[in-house]
Amino acid sequence: MARLVRVGAVLMLLAMVVAGCSEDAYTFKGGELKPLAAAPAIELTDQYGEPFSLTAHDGKAVLLYFGYTTCPDACPTTLSDWIEVKRLLGDKADQVEFVMVTVDPERDTVEKLNEYMGFFDPAFYGLTGDQETITAIEQNYGILAVREEYPDSATKYLMNHTTSFWVIDTTGQLRLTFAHGTDPAIVADDVKHLL
Repeated sequence: MARLVRVGAVLMLLAMVVAGCSEDAYTFKGGELKPLAAAPAIELTDQYGEPFSLTAHDGKAVLLYFGYTTCPDACPTTLSDWIEVKRLLGDKADQVEFVMVTVDPERDTVEKLNEYMGFFDPAFYGLTGDQETITAIEQNYGILAVREEYPDSATKYLMNHTTSFWVIDTTGQLRLTFAHGTDPAIVADDVKHLL
């Protein structure tokens, strides 16, 4: 009888451990990138005229987007969504960097990026550089950015570009991708589980 009680106690303990493990299991809602790979290097200039190196932010998660300041729709929507992501992260927000690399370095000067990022959150990074460097980074991240001419418009041209964004984890690995317009609550939940 005592042996049965002990076996029962062990089985109950095992069930509790298994239940505890299943509660800790988390399924990412963003697109998981597998196999894991280090995020390609980014060495550019931020909106304050300071050098920006992606590796200098190891230890933090990074939300990475490729956009531009003259963008009429996707870019301002994404940055607005990021404001909500940051709010939802609460006290974990200081462990996350929000970074937009311009796909239009011809127009996106340091000064213009400074003004633009200030409309959203001055702590978000806006990065620029020469066209050759930007093009190489776009290729490394699989970004499509095509200039479309509109000579009769005020902007003269727009950039047709990839609108999804990436999440780099605290060890510098590319981990997740999100489609434009993903609910900020979903993004915030996934990011919290990377921290």
